[in-house]
Amino acid sequence: MKLWEALFKKADAFQNLIEKQAELTVEGVNLLYEFMGISEDAQNPDVLRHNLRIQLKKVESEGDKARRELIGELNRSLITPLDRQDLFNLSNVIDNILDYALSTVEEMLVYKLYPNYYLRKMIEKVSRGANHINYAVQQLFKDKQLVNNNIIASKVMENEIEETYREALADLFEKSDFHYIFKMREVYRHISNSGDRLAEAAEIIGNILIKEV
Repeated sequence: MKLWEALFKKADAFQNLIEKQAELTVEGVNLLYEFMGISEDAQNPDVLRHNLRIQLKKVESEGDKARRELIGELNRSLITPLDRQDLFNLSNVIDNILDYALSTVEEMLVYKLYPNYYLRKMIEKVSRGANHINYAVQQLFKDKQLVNNNIIASKVMENEIEETYREALADLFEKSDFHYIFKMREVYRHISNSGDRLAEAAEIIGNILIKEV
């Protein structure tokens, strides 16, 4: 009886940790979206931007902690509720999305860049995609149809992010300030990579669904 109780507790631990990571990623991306709403004309924009960076750094640290705990559980457990490699990979990809959110904010602060139309548009789609991944993770042990609907929606967001990314680059390369072009291209790249991670997370969750049917 004690063995079965231990196994069920382990399953709950994995579920809780991966769900926590997904929730923290949504929280982090929402802070990034809020950051994109601060214009150069705002009152005390530097203070507002640095405060959001501090908040996002805290969320990112909490996400790292949840990931370390999940890896620790993987290393200690003989049996896992889902494929061990799938759990590890999904945790890693979700963590990457949160990392890119923080990198975007930090580079915009260092480069003294302010958001434009394309950045706001891409981050809005990253936010929607992260929410779809979060919904999928929350339902992973409950409603497979709802999971499938959300991973499809997250892939749609990834395609739209890439479309906006190409439009943003085309507009960027029309400008004459090469320093600005270089700096903004790096920021765009982080967001494009976030979109790639959304699609990757959706693929991993899709594989889990197939294995668990």
